[in-house]
Amino acid sequence: MNTILVSSHRRSGTHFLIDSLRKNISHAEFPNHRHLPADFNLGSLFSKKEKIYSIFTKLIDSATPVIIKSHLLPEECHIPSPKDKFEALINDIFMESQKLYISRDGKDVLISLYRFLSPTASFSEFIQERNDHIVKEIRSAQDYDLNRVSYWSYHINQWLKEDAVKFISFADLMSNFAMTMNDILNFLDFPQSDEMGKPLIPNNLLWHNLQKKLNHYGLAKLPECSSVRPNKSSGAIHKPKFSTTDNEFFSRHAKAVL
Repeated sequence: MNTILVSSHRRSGTHFLIDSLRKNISHAEFPNHRHLPADFNLGSLFSKKEKIYSIFTKLIDSATPVIIKSHLLPEECHIPSPKDKFEALINDIFMESQKLYISRDGKDVLISLYRFLSPTASFSEFIQERNDHIVKEIRSAQDYDLNRVSYWSYHINQWLKEDAVKFISFADLMSNFAMTMNDILNFLDFPQSDEMGKPLIPNNLLWHNLQKKLNHYGLAKLPECSSVRPNKSSGAIHKPKFSTTDNEFFSRHAKAVL
């Protein structure tokens, strides 16, 4: 199994890291397939659909590096007593993959997630809502799901406990790209380079979306930016800000993290 598992809390720079790997590792692939819900996401195996299982088992058996995305907690990936072949495959991928985890400032994550989901709630209400990113097939709601801040904090801290995981700061990848990528490539045991290629946000989103759709059906290459909705967290729309009350709430519920 020649797989790289890229894990994160949602809106932490996951696709930026994936696309940086694609651009700087020869023949690395982030598969896209018309029978997948959106992209090559480990959590899609919890759907227990035969087509998705077949796609995964076929694509991970490759001589070239295959990148798999995940927003799962480590305990949602590491399933010592799987109930079926789907959970067994999730566990095998988790155990056998090279593992990267990208983290981002929690306030930036929550602002980006708010804009990405476009909820009807106010931003203050949104960050206090219960976490809804739960794999109900293997766990119920827990204390750390009490609000979005505590879940973000728990997500990072649980991954910090895992062995053999390379942690990457989104800020470092953005501001010191070449050095950070060379460090990642060294961890993955791939050749380093003096001239790193940095993936860019597409200028024409209509063309980008068309490329994504064509690639979904095997009619074109995956564009340089693999995100479903790139740059969703920026633009002309009003960007929510943390009020004094929001900052106090964040400080109360965010445990010590990176």
